[in-house]
Amino acid sequence: MTVYAKYEPCIMYVKTLNGLSLNGAWLMQLRLYGAWMLAAGVAFFFTGSNLLQYPNLLLSIYLFGGIAVILYALIVQRHNFTFVPRIEVTAQTFVLAFTMALALVMVKDALAQLLPLPHWPEVSFTAIETGSLFGIIGSVMIAAFMEEILFRGIIMEALLQRYSGGIALLQSSLLFMLAHPDPSQMPGALLLGILSGFFYLRLRDLCMSFLIHLVNNVAVAILLLNDGAVQFSHLDPKTYYGIVTGCVLALWAGYVLLVRCTRNIKTHASLSRENIRSKAVLFSE
Repeated sequence: MTVYAKYEPCIMYVKTLNGLSLNGAWLMQLRLYGAWMLAAGVAFFFTGSNLLQYPNLLLSIYLFGGIAVILYALIVQRHNFTFVPRIEVTAQTFVLAFTMALALVMVKDALAQLLPLPHWPEVSFTAIETGSLFGIIGSVMIAAFMEEILFRGIIMEALLQRYSGGIALLQSSLLFMLAHPDPSQMPGALLLGILSGFFYLRLRDLCMSFLIHLVNNVAVAILLLNDGAVQFSHLDPKTYYGIVTGCVLALWAGYVLLVRCTRNIKTHASLSRENIRSKAVLFSE
């Protein structure tokens, strides 16, 4: 008689048996837009005024839309999504995620200087809000957790069931960028999506993705609380570009280290695709 112990990874992720097609992933993004428009329409009906006057209300609409789409995916079992809220953090990956997230903030600032895209306040409700305690908690912590569950936990994980890691990373990052429709936010959102998604691709663990997103949001919030915004470019040009170069090198070094330390890790998804129970306990009689 042969008995196999079921392999259960001790990580935070969203199980899915069916995966998502590219059309399904973009349809989920359209549902997100639809939830925003519905909530904004209801809010405008009751207030009858410019919603930009109510930043907390705009933040609530954004959070409502994301949470609604997540609940829809988890409750309507078309794709068999199941959230597994386990936590496992190693010191090595924690330091890598924390350091690379901070370095990315500086690189995003430099990119904003090179690409001065227009700012559309009407659709900038995804920005960090520091005007109230609710705004700080909601835009810094809750939004980060919600976005990682949706774009990495659900969309990227489901795409990985059907496509290569590169396609899943690119598509989920593009969708994450489009979830920040203000043009001035898009380049930074794309970079953040790529970094967070790459960690998820290597570890298949939402804990590190959430940490990266949270560190990024906290750093941006601290900068905003200091006199509205701190423009690093006001530093001496040599100092500024020296710091940016150092941050780019830190991101590259972090990439190399992450690849090395995860080279021999077989994730739960690769195990399921290959139908291998490499970590199962085998008993034979």
